[in-house]
Parts: sequence; structure tokens; C-alpha cells
Amino acid sequence: MPPDEPASVSRSADTEHDVIGRIEETALSRRGFLAGLGLGSLGGAGAVFGLTRAGEGFQSLATLAGGATLPATTRYYLPAVDGSDSGLMVPVAFEFTDGEGELFVNLNGIEVRHDLQLALREAIATATRLTDSSLAGTATHVTFDSPTDSVLALRGKSWEAGLTVALVASLRQQSLTPETLITGIVDDEGALLPVGEIETKARAARGLDARALVIPADEPTEVAVSGLRIVRVRSITEALSRIL
Repeated sequence: MPPDEPASVSRSADTEHDVIGRIEETALSRRGFLAGLGLGSLGGAGAVFGLTRAGEGFQSLATLAGGATLPATTRYYLPAVDGSDSGLMVPVAFEFTDGEGELFVNLNGIEVRHDLQLALREAIATATRLTDSSLAGTATHVTFDSPTDSVLALRGKSWEAGLTVALVASLRQQSLTPETLITGIVDDEGALLPVGEIETKARAARGLDARALVIPADEPTEVAVSGLRIVRVRSITEALSRIL
């Protein structure tokens, strides 16, 4: 007599938020584990982190590996969604001075989850790998500017692709304009992963007069914003070819 088949269980369909949340948590837990081991992907060396308040922002210090010439100053914009589900653009600037691989971050009143540190470190690792560069002889200064007078509470993981693009532009000494913006998580293989709330970010990008927004190819949301071209890509390498 054949064994009884298991009874089927009825489950409600996953929402886009559920799917995106699982992707983010998987990426964070995997990379967080590596960081805890001191492995990371910073040229094969562990990263040493400290976090202190510096004026109105935070100052983050990381020890990186390698050695490089001074990259160019770059300013870019990162699509974001605030606590009231409103889209906005957060300016970010990268400046470089002689140093020993330090990473200084000024948030200027923006409150973000711990994943921003992770996104920054991964962006540096990806950018230096793609450009065959190193930041060991350089101090990297990253400044975020709040687009409002009030304190913003934001999530920072979806900024990873934008941070990577800005860093690659600096390392390649290439100009970067806000005409084409990007949102997405970059995994360890360089694939661009979905992040959610794309339409809200797209409207914010168009409000900055952007002409195109690069998003992950697997993003489930269909977006149509007048005057804005949506470009779907599968990897950060493909994204760079569309932006720089």
C-alpha cells in the first residue's frame, strides 16, 4: 500500500516586501558572518571598525588593504524612501586624502541601520576589485547630506550599487552626473539584487531631473514614470557600462 501523501498546506502568497526582506537579510547575514571572522573581501585582509559620534554625524573608521594613487572627488545621488514612504534623493560625496586606509563617514543627521557600514565596505571592496585598485595609502571621506532639515531615518543597503558606481568613477578619474541613477544590492558575485519601493525611488529620481534609473533585472515591480527611462541590468559591471 503506497504511503499517504502529505496534506497540502494553503499559504498566502508572498508580498514583494516579504521577498525583498528575505534577500536583504540573506545578504546581510552572510556578509556579517564573514565580517565577524575578519575575512571580508578587502584585499584578503580583515577590517577593523570603530564607531564614534563626531559632531552631528557619525565617524566610522576602517582599516583597508592595498595601496593606490589619490582618486578623484565624486558627488552622486542615492534614491531613498523615508519613514513616511516618501521618496527623496540623498547627496553623497567621496573625497580622498593621503592616509593609511581610513574610512571616515559623516552622516549629517541621517540615521541609518548598521547595514550602511556593510554597504560601504562592500562597495569599496567591489570598486577596488573592478578597477584593480587599492586604498591603503588613502583616507576616504564620505559625506551624506540630508535633503531636509529634520533628522531622517533610512535603510542603507539599497545604496550599495550607487556607492559602488561613485567609487569606481573616483578610482577611474571619470566624471559622474545625476542624469543616470541606480538602486540595488550588489552580491558577492557582482549580481544586482532587488530592493523594493522602486516606483517611489523612480519618482524621486525624476524630481531631481534624472533621465534614467538603473534597477535590478529581477525587480518584480513594473515602473512607468513620465520622462524617466527604466534600465534593467543583471550585474554591477553592466550597470557601470550604462552609467560611466
